[in-house]
Amino acid sequence: MSTYNDKNLKLNNIALTQFEMAREIPAAIDLFAKKPQTLDMQARMLILKVNAALHNLKAKNKITLAIGVDFLSFLNPMIAFLHGDKKDKLETLSLPPQEYLKDTKIQKELDLLIDQTNIFSSETEIISNALKKDSLLIAILNVASINPARECIDAFSTGKEGLLLIHNYAIEQSPSHHLYAVERGLRILENPDGSGECLCL
Repeated sequence: MSTYNDKNLKLNNIALTQFEMAREIPAAIDLFAKKPQTLDMQARMLILKVNAALHNLKAKNKITLAIGVDFLSFLNPMIAFLHGDKKDKLETLSLPPQEYLKDTKIQKELDLLIDQTNIFSSETEIISNALKKDSLLIAILNVASINPARECIDAFSTGKEGLLLIHNYAIEQSPSHHLYAVERGLRILENPDGSGECLCL
């Protein structure tokens, strides 16, 4: 058991598997992220949730992963690498990953995993294009991406299936979508690690 501290969270007597290099996600983060040491518990939990959803939602024919957080854009090739068996049913849209992607010996191979037609300059474009897909949506957004998050909530309220993950949503002074979601019959979880999530499955 270990102790963990960052600027928003303090944990005692917990198994810190989010950093355990014998596990697939911490090892993949170390391989793909340019600065893995900057990814705190919240960021790692968001990545773990995406990975678990992709593994566990096996019955879904099509899944669209929309990555609207710049420092998590390295997930584009990382998820393609880890979930190569799903290449016919998984489509990833993201911001340009190069700034946050580690240079490795397999760089050319990683570049081939990125569909350049699905690289966008803003999270607004990412969500707009992702919502047009006839697929389950997994979206990761920054707390400042108010309109894209609400577009996801609107879509969920009218039958779209998906998972919305919001970085820094539960931090004090962050914009809230609580009433917006409640008015549409949905709820947003405010997690102790500082993230938020809305599930509609």
